Amino acid sequence: MKKISLSIAITCFTISLWAQGIPPRQEVNLDDVYTQYGLSGENVVVVIIDRGIDYRHPDFLDENGNTRLAYVYDMIDQTGAGDPDNPYGIGTIFDQAEIDLALDNNDPPLSTDRGGHGTATTGIAAGNGSGTVSGDFQGVAHGATIISIKITHDAFPPFGSEPGQAGFFDPTFIPVALQFAEDKIAELGLPSITLMNLGSIGGPTDGTSTVCQAIDAFVMAGNTFICGVGDDGGGDNHAATNISQGETIELEIQKAETGFLRLDLWYSEDDRFTISIERPNGTVEGPFAAPAGPNGAVDLSFGDIFMFHRGANVEFFGATSNRRELLIDFTGNTGTYKVILEGAQISNGDFHATLNPSFYSNNNRFLNFVVPGYSINDYASSNLGITPTDYVVQPSWTDINGVPRSITGQGDPGELWIGSSSSPTQDDRLGIDVAVPGEVCHAAYADNTYYESFPGNVLQNSNGLYGIQNAVSAAAPLLTGVIALMLEVNPNLTPEEIRTLIHNSSREDAFTGTVPNHDWGYGKLDALQLIEDTYATLGTEDVTKDASIIAFPNPTQGKLTIATQHLSEEISVTVSNVAGQLLMTHKGQQTQQLELDFNVPRGMYFVTVSTSEGKKTLKVLKD
Repeated sequence: MKKISLSIAITCFTISLWAQGIPPRQEVNLDDVYTQYGLSGENVVVVIIDRGIDYRHPDFLDENGNTRLAYVYDMIDQTGAGDPDNPYGIGTIFDQAEIDLALDNNDPPLSTDRGGHGTATTGIAAGNGSGTVSGDFQGVAHGATIISIKITHDAFPPFGSEPGQAGFFDPTFIPVALQFAEDKIAELGLPSITLMNLGSIGGPTDGTSTVCQAIDAFVMAGNTFICGVGDDGGGDNHAATNISQGETIELEIQKAETGFLRLDLWYSEDDRFTISIERPNGTVEGPFAAPAGPNGAVDLSFGDIFMFHRGANVEFFGATSNRRELLIDFTGNTGTYKVILEGAQISNGDFHATLNPSFYSNNNRFLNFVVPGYSINDYASSNLGITPTDYVVQPSWTDINGVPRSITGQGDPGELWIGSSSSPTQDDRLGIDVAVPGEVCHAAYADNTYYESFPGNVLQNSNGLYGIQNAVSAAAPLLTGVIALMLEVNPNLTPEEIRTLIHNSSREDAFTGTVPNHDWGYGKLDALQLIEDTYATLGTEDVTKDASIIAFPNPTQGKLTIATQHLSEEISVTVSNVAGQLLMTHKGQQTQQLELDFNVPRGMYFVTVSTSEGKKTLKVLKD
């Protein structure tokens, strides 16, 4: 989801990551899905909202060398903001023809992903693995059509001969990105799944922010949407309690890391908290009275501390939940700070407070009033999006130089990754739908990117084109690809039907305990069960795609009847598997029905029926 600093990025890269990769694929039974059903995500759109893409990577080219991307929308490149084909007023849009022309001419890239995160995300969800002859690094929905929206990029230092990069993120871009996605999905006329692979702890986290409202509107328009739960687990980064009238509490914050630390505290508009701030040396700023009403603001600077105390109508996230926000940025010395809260006017008295950055490998933390959980990111708290978390499968790999690498201290196989954020939302809803194996995954790496600059993360036998990806950033695109396969089976599934199918097909084990719960959601993803359940949503006519020749029962457990509308002098039936191998043939004469012993393993098969009136091929499922 995020890489907060260089040191954290390096830690993650040397001890975590992979995803198209074999262990996660086997863990969720994807190999069985491919073998039994032959799905690829064809005729499904996968939209990735992330750090962009290197569209020149082989994963995103078809067999003729043409792009698999319908669009790249670079929201950071403003050179095309005034173009007549860009009604959004932000960024630059490149369509399929423009991308192909640039590829044909070997032009400098129209848009880049210098970090590598967006390219890796897209590869996990929809890369075709063509960077190697073996195809071992193939993504989940490797036949899908791709839309890439570059909405942010991370900061990193210079590496090799490449310059560094300053970070950029503007959350007001997100509703625009969703509108672009909705418009282009409608233009293409295909079912779609959209992943926004970013987000961190902070904000109202109750589903009412401007971004959450935009996400819910996007889903209500019929577009399925995913945002991972976040990478802020394993730290004491949430505090909550109740303050009584006239009571004073001291909320203690350990700022152990140099740089920036943000406190974001939310409480009822009906309450008034008076605020003081005590530095590690004992110096106190304040007290400062609360803003008088919902439109009030008390914004102050103390040099290395910035305080923003806002009423419900002017808080920074556009939330509709009638809560005030106290946001304090600490940029000075390390040590223990105290935020002193006095209940000047209390009707409710509850508050939720978060710290960022503060997580499993970071020592910034609350020292009192700590309440576990509530570390889900704000975007994942939307009411209608699908929210995956991340667990460990096989935390090891061999790098391009043949050196074995492994993860330690972040969870053993089967366990939740220590950095996965936890539910509930701040309005106490279950905030996680399903757990997906993201530790570790294989992902597309492009040349001269920050990801590729770490040879220990580039995988053996990958031609230097694939490396490791981990955290919720790997789990979320894996689920995205699986949903694309669901939509290939049944393009008419609604977002709510997809979420329900995921809930009902997920499995519990000794690690998850009884589900649903606030760490694992409804359990671990089982792609095979999910696809089987998706096929079960189809009626017989949906599966056969033909009314004049039908096969029933479909699915079948052993007997299959072929029926035609008219008496045929001769009926010829062949049965093939998804690999095209002929398994059986049957013939009948002067009949409208032919009964077969369908003695084949479970899975999907192609039954071709030839009569004097023509030939039809039907999809038949064996339970």
